[in-house]
Amino acid sequence: MWIFLLVAAVMAVIAAAAVAVPLLRDRRSRVQGALAALAVLGVAAGLYPLWSTWDWNAPPGGVPGGPDVAAMVAKLEKHLVEQPGDLDGWLMLGRSYTALGRVDEAIVAYDHAHRLNDGKNVEATIGLGEALSIKADGEVTPQAAQLFEQAIAAAPDNPRALLFGGFAAAVMGDRPLARRRWEALKALNPPPQVMQMLDARIAELGAPAAGMGAAAAAGSSAPGIAMSAPGAAPQFGARGAQDGAAAGAAAGAAAGAPDPPGLVTVNITIAAALKGRLTAAAPLFVFARDATPGPPLAAKRLSVAAIGTRVELSSADSMMPTHALAGGQHVSITARVSFSGQPTPVTGDLYGEISYDVGRDGVRDLVIDRIAP
Repeated sequence: MWIFLLVAAVMAVIAAAAVAVPLLRDRRSRVQGALAALAVLGVAAGLYPLWSTWDWNAPPGGVPGGPDVAAMVAKLEKHLVEQPGDLDGWLMLGRSYTALGRVDEAIVAYDHAHRLNDGKNVEATIGLGEALSIKADGEVTPQAAQLFEQAIAAAPDNPRALLFGGFAAAVMGDRPLARRRWEALKALNPPPQVMQMLDARIAELGAPAAGMGAAAAAGSSAPGIAMSAPGAAPQFGARGAQDGAAAGAAAGAAAGAPDPPGLVTVNITIAAALKGRLTAAAPLFVFARDATPGPPLAAKRLSVAAIGTRVELSSADSMMPTHALAGGQHVSITARVSFSGQPTPVTGDLYGEISYDVGRDGVRDLVIDRIAP
């Protein structure tokens, strides 16, 4: 996790001006610009507490930044329900959710932005990879590594792409590639604190081997850097320098590949007759159940801005390791807009439900088209 705490510091320094200033110049996007500035400043103000005394197990009741930021986020969520094609709005929402620690919702927002532009928006690509890595407790997952490689291929001089791409290369065991990317970032003259962090990470790679340039050009590999605790999910094996397409193949996440056995994927929409009943404050619960009593097999709490997007449930969203999603299960998937704010249904809630065969059905449409009696 320490890696992404350092990354958060870099993001606050590099992203603040790049995100807020252009938006504030445009009269039509000043509200989004103000929200961006507050979100980035909120992250920056909290970095040192994060490094030292942050309680990761604290209940999620408080909202960083106070009620004003929460109100602006709610306003943005409502705007995106009405204007789901607003790419800049989804990017802003992803940044805001990340700053507020609402990682699942950040993944949904960035994924929607990523799909809106056919994966060509670099900020959406990097944001989605970052959010996926944060959800994995700071580990660069195969899917995140593929996204970082795509970002570098599209924007070789993007500071965030170089930073995260360096971590991805290090996890894959390609130390020469990690070194080149971080050296390229240093050449962009980042602030002193960023330069110090990069020097420390480069030092951890070890001294350059004799003839490293030729070996790297030939695609040689180096032993991987351990970036997870014992017992954590397997990371990339050692691999040579490669472009985004090859990284995607190594990660096993090529477009069009079948869904993993324990994955449920639904496109959530709402019937036109019920759309007027939505409120920005009402959460959206998405959960999977089988015929056995007890808690759901998997569940997510999202905002209503997730309506109109693709949502995934997996074993990582399960409440109990012994009661989780797995291939071959026949389950019901429910999406519920809860006006009480609680997962238990009450009269007047909006919901939709479908049956789903885990590991076989792929992407299905789930329409919220009913009112709870």
